Amino acid sequence: MKAMATLNPLYPDDKTSILLEMDVKLSRDHFNLSATLAIDSPITAFFGPPGSGKSTLLGMIAGIVNPQQGWIRFGGETLFDSGKGIRVPVSRRRIGLVGRDTTVYPRYSVQKHLQEAHAQSPFRSDRFEFEQIVDLLDLEPLLGSHSHRLSADEKQRIALAHALMRSPRLLLLDDPPSSQDHAPSPRLLPYLSRVRETLKLPIIFVGQSLGGILRLTDQMVLIVNGRILGVGDLHEIITNKILLANMALQGIENLLPVTLLDHEAEDGCSIAHYYGTELVLPIAAHLPRGELAHVCVRSSDIALSKQYLNGTSIQNQIKGRVCAIIRTPEHAVVQIDCGNTLLAGVSLRAVNEMGLQEGDTVYCLIKAHSFSYLTHHSQRNHEYLH
Repeated sequence: MKAMATLNPLYPDDKTSILLEMDVKLSRDHFNLSATLAIDSPITAFFGPPGSGKSTLLGMIAGIVNPQQGWIRFGGETLFDSGKGIRVPVSRRRIGLVGRDTTVYPRYSVQKHLQEAHAQSPFRSDRFEFEQIVDLLDLEPLLGSHSHRLSADEKQRIALAHALMRSPRLLLLDDPPSSQDHAPSPRLLPYLSRVRETLKLPIIFVGQSLGGILRLTDQMVLIVNGRILGVGDLHEIITNKILLANMALQGIENLLPVTLLDHEAEDGCSIAHYYGTELVLPIAAHLPRGELAHVCVRSSDIALSKQYLNGTSIQNQIKGRVCAIIRTPEHAVVQIDCGNTLLAGVSLRAVNEMGLQEGDTVYCLIKAHSFSYLTHHSQRNHEYLH
């Protein structure tokens, strides 16, 4: 990347001032979101299990989702206030949202796609320059390409560039739906660092990986079941809100997409496929074979081993790679990449005796009865409240 001068910041790089504050409520079907928070960090991660409301909160900030009650302020400006009847349109908020859909219009080249976005920016006096954004995100080799020639990583970079071409004051990044083909790419993280350092642009992003979050920031908002459980230093939140016995760890469930293969009534179980692994689950004979389902398992119900174990009553051993280990004075949270992300709560003694390190291969040991099925209604909530 060419050397670049720092662009004119659109928001002061001042952590002592409140960047964003909100107090909002929204109810959809049986899901209730109630969030009160204030953010003063230049870069902050939203973290929580699927269906917790992370994407909905980003949509409220951007203006594409309206709370039923409450207010939102950014940089001292009121963007929404139900009591005063204030609702600033999306086009006037100057907030860039990189959504879950990173589709690039197939009839346009990348260059045409981005040039049109740049030309449509109404803020010409202080807008970011086209060439600078292209250089910042290393897009020069891709300008002549069309969408069918782009990888998932490249599409994410172009979606990021598209948002920047409109010269936002705040950048929001959602994560794509969890799948093997569209998982959030760690290759995007260095570019986010460049954007923050060069453009002095505040960023709020949805993080699936504790390790990935720590590569960018130690500031996190923990969201569970539509509630804010913690705002601030990641390590303090993990200590105070996740690992204490009766706190969030006991309620945070890992979500696994599985395909039902068979029901074995004689053995009282169902068999499912999960990213190349066969799982033994509680019997669910009412679910058709071949159907996609979602099952949950609590973080506290996952044990870890460095080897595959023979001769054990534990029916499920899911192979994965350790992405991050968050230590506290008494406990640890281990994040494992097993196709999608699993969190396991373990003791510090176990981590130390195993010599567990980031990058290690481990097996997640889960008893069959530790899994529970999401209802069809809950699955619909997870689809739009990720």
